[in-house]
Amino acid sequence: MKPRIYTPGAGHQPPVLAGRDDQLRDWSLMLNDAAARGRVAARDTILVGPRGVGKTALLTAYARIAQAQGTVVVDLQAVRGEAGLIESLMQHARRLTAEEAGPWRRARASFERLAGFNIGLAGVGAGVSLRDTSTAPARPDAGSLAEALARLAAEVAKDHSSGGLLITVDELQVAAHPDLALLAATLHRLNVDHSGANVTFAASGLPFTTSVLNAAGVTHPDRLFEVVDVPLTLPPNDARYALVEPARAEHVAWEVAALDRVLTVTNGYPAHLQLVADAVWRAAKGPDAITLADVETTLPGLVDQLDRRTFGPRWERLTDRQAEFLAALALHGGRAGMADLARTLNRTSTELSWLRDQLIKEGDIYPPRYGHVAMAVPLFTEFVLARYPQDRLVPSSELLTLEQMKENAGYPNRDFSSLHVGHPKPRPTLPPGPSASHERGR
Repeated sequence: MKPRIYTPGAGHQPPVLAGRDDQLRDWSLMLNDAAARGRVAARDTILVGPRGVGKTALLTAYARIAQAQGTVVVDLQAVRGEAGLIESLMQHARRLTAEEAGPWRRARASFERLAGFNIGLAGVGAGVSLRDTSTAPARPDAGSLAEALARLAAEVAKDHSSGGLLITVDELQVAAHPDLALLAATLHRLNVDHSGANVTFAASGLPFTTSVLNAAGVTHPDRLFEVVDVPLTLPPNDARYALVEPARAEHVAWEVAALDRVLTVTNGYPAHLQLVADAVWRAAKGPDAITLADVETTLPGLVDQLDRRTFGPRWERLTDRQAEFLAALALHGGRAGMADLARTLNRTSTELSWLRDQLIKEGDIYPPRYGHVAMAVPLFTEFVLARYPQDRLVPSSELLTLEQMKENAGYPNRDFSSLHVGHPKPRPTLPPGPSASHERGR
């Protein structure tokens, strides 16, 4: 086939942002209203969802829409254990107020009034300092920072009447708690003291991001932020469009059977849609069609690659109890209520809560609604069903078998795995024997 048109990999922008029309429309309308009315019309947004659903891609699209209307975008990345968000913002401001003409230079006086803001600290580089936040310069107060951001937005509007300032943060859930508290307080002060300022905010994070904000002391994050859930999978037609449209632009058509096979294998999970589509595209004989044979030829090697590079290493890092929890969840098709899992594992929901919290923080599962959990990566479900019987049979293990879990659930003869189709071919179950699971923590 022709050069690659699909974009697998974390953070890559897909050729077609399928299934996000409503979010993009609402965001565009909000930016228009904020340009006309300021903070009173702004909706500070956090995109939340499991890994691989396209949160970063959507956040990038938000920034591009804002830039197209003349807005200045400050794009920040939260990184666990590295420079804090506020220090990153200050670094950005130091460099641009020192080096650039235009709105940053004109707003320099407002930034210079901030505690810890010193042009001389910018140095020659624009990168984020890797110093521990405890040794960082004095931090600004929320009111002064809000004033500086409002002034910058006003200066941008002098050059572009519909322009303002947008701050974006990727991976918000790993930001330090003091930074989250100060960021929230700054946005609140903008609402109170600078209601006409065209300053907007958008971020992405894992499903438990609002819990992190609560833990950081942010009061009523649900009132300060509009939390947008990015679903785990795309609806069938949107998933088809994500595959078909990039190929159509290259005058290549997907056979219906080929599309159906990819959707069955991936369940419409965006990360795996791009991964499978890219592999099939590169392997297809073409020249103007992708066939079911192309897909079937590609899948075994691709699934084996996922097992070795992604699923296998993650599985080996799980504790025995985490593996057992995921096996019970997999038996229920990858999504279940905590009460059902407690019955399946013959434990109370309270006993399982710490496992649930660990697996959510690791990104293995997420809570689609209160009292329920689901696999964050659909294809992991069948991997777990294949590996768990091999790994639990060790002398030191007291883990339940899959058969015992079925009995506890009240469905001894039900084939739970049929509820979730992932791997293209069933995997053989190896005879019981030594495994790596006895090396894992309990």
